[in-house]
Amino acid sequence: MSVASVECGAAVAARWARTARAARRGAAMLAALAMATLPGACGTPSSGAADSAPSVGGQPQGPTITIAVAADLPGLGYLHDGTYAGFDIALATYVAKALGYARKQIIFAPVQPRDRAEALASGDADMVVAGYTMSAEHAKDVTFAGPYLTVRPASLTRDDDPASDGPDSAPDSAAGGSSGDPSDTTSGTGRATTCVVNGTAAKDLAERDARTPTVAYDSYAQCMTALMVGSADAIAGDDAVLRGLSDTRRGHYRVVAEDGDDLGYGIAVARGRTALADKIAAALRDMIRDGSWRRALDADLAPLGYRAGRAPDAGDVDVR
Repeated sequence: MSVASVECGAAVAARWARTARAARRGAAMLAALAMATLPGACGTPSSGAADSAPSVGGQPQGPTITIAVAADLPGLGYLHDGTYAGFDIALATYVAKALGYARKQIIFAPVQPRDRAEALASGDADMVVAGYTMSAEHAKDVTFAGPYLTVRPASLTRDDDPASDGPDSAPDSAAGGSSGDPSDTTSGTGRATTCVVNGTAAKDLAERDARTPTVAYDSYAQCMTALMVGSADAIAGDDAVLRGLSDTRRGHYRVVAEDGDDLGYGIAVARGRTALADKIAAALRDMIRDGSWRRALDADLAPLGYRAGRAPDAGDVDVR
């Protein structure tokens, strides 16, 4: 199916069937998020609220595009009172409009990191814009257009933790675990434990390096709960994601830079959909050139303390 074409007949029926499945999946994910909500989640969304969008922009009219996004990451993708806000939301909206979709034709569906590739493979989503790093591991499952944001490895720790002053502060140890409940305060080792999220680059790295005990959950909200109650001593991620989490409890947590190569966020489509990825890449280049990228960054991520430096070069955006 060409995203730019107008569907008819059986194609319309197939599209609405997939949309219904996405809605059911979205409802389940939202229920999980409600049970593991971030502290301060009832607060005000990021200052980029002018670029926010309802989960479905009113009753869909005509052909629709379903975009899987994060719902629990302040500054990137955050759902509050039925409205999505954040840098990824502004970027996804810009790209969808460049592809020919009006606001009321855009459907946002929440997705957890481990489900991103499956949402595309199953047809439940046309694209994923959810802090998806363009790692070699992730590129095995999807086709990326990007990068649209460069992020750095980091960890989030409690501000009163004297052992969290740098990337080498955690003691060497065999990997540990927990009962799967963020409120379970036993790490199994008695040593500093790092929380990682399934489906992320941090989890991929943790699986290759077992020196630090880890506990894994399906969302950053669950990792944040683990950090709050003491069943984890740090959350592994990147400086864009963790700045938003830190901001929910300002003054109590801090972001610590880690060693490692920078990673780029990309917009993902189903593996092999290069024609669609080419159009998305062209839209990202236009967003960088016309200043919309910088305005979205300044509205949504800069207030949280994230510093991206210069905008990505439009010439660096490619399909991989």
